[in-house]
Amino acid sequence: MDNGEKMIKQTTLALSFIILFSNNLFAYNVNNECENKLNKGKYEEALKAAKSVKNQYDSNFCMGKANFQLRNNDQAIKDFELAEKEAVIQADQMQAILFKGITQRDSGDYEESNKTFIYGFQTAELGNSKYLQYEHRFLYQLGINKLRTKEFLDSQDYYTRALVLASNDNERAVCYEGLAQTYFYRNKASKAVEYGLRAALMFQKTGMLGEYADSSIELSRYYYLDKNEPKAVDTLKRLEKFCIDNGGEYYLAKTLIAQVELYTKMGDKEAAKESKKNAEIVMARLGIKDFD
Repeated sequence: MDNGEKMIKQTTLALSFIILFSNNLFAYNVNNECENKLNKGKYEEALKAAKSVKNQYDSNFCMGKANFQLRNNDQAIKDFELAEKEAVIQADQMQAILFKGITQRDSGDYEESNKTFIYGFQTAELGNSKYLQYEHRFLYQLGINKLRTKEFLDSQDYYTRALVLASNDNERAVCYEGLAQTYFYRNKASKAVEYGLRAALMFQKTGMLGEYADSSIELSRYYYLDKNEPKAVDTLKRLEKFCIDNGGEYYLAKTLIAQVELYTKMGDKEAAKESKKNAEIVMARLGIKDFD
């Protein structure tokens, strides 16, 4: 997997769950025993606990999440389909549709995932502006799908439409990030820099520091594509200091590895050697050998 492929980040069920349940539109009980097991990473136990959850929607939905974590994607899709049928309110129904589409994508079935997200978007539209956040979510997920399948103009269109419907800075940040990626792949360097910078600043503003670090690393790559090596270096140096000041050793290591890649492309062997040495020291402290 090359750097370009690595930068298209997986939107996990856990992240979607945290964001989507923040607006209290749902009947789903986030404190059921299955959820408690999931939050502790005890996925097999979560499956067992789901069977004892009385509410059928809650049971099937949480079971789907547990099966997803266990890589039982076919079963997870069936669980989400059952949850969709059992939903009493439309928001819970759309939640199940969303997670089904994400699981289909994770299985590599982009065609079915696209169909699911489009159906979800159309369902959200029936709410006459009541479910604008869901319209945003489905458009954003379609943007991810199209980016993964290298349909960059379609991806750009979906991200742009999602951005219009974004209701908070978190949603704006991920849309900026997606747009930056589409421009990067289309070799539109200056636009990639513009949206990459917006994404990084917005992630920092909202306190999403892991995303801020990742987006800053990508911003450095955009600057390099834009033939602005000083800015590419400065972005990573600033991030290095930020990680040191905030105790982010994992992202410090990632930043140093990114410096190695950048300096190597620039032909600065000494700087690359120094960053590699520092990266190895940090990674040894963390007990890791590579980043997936």
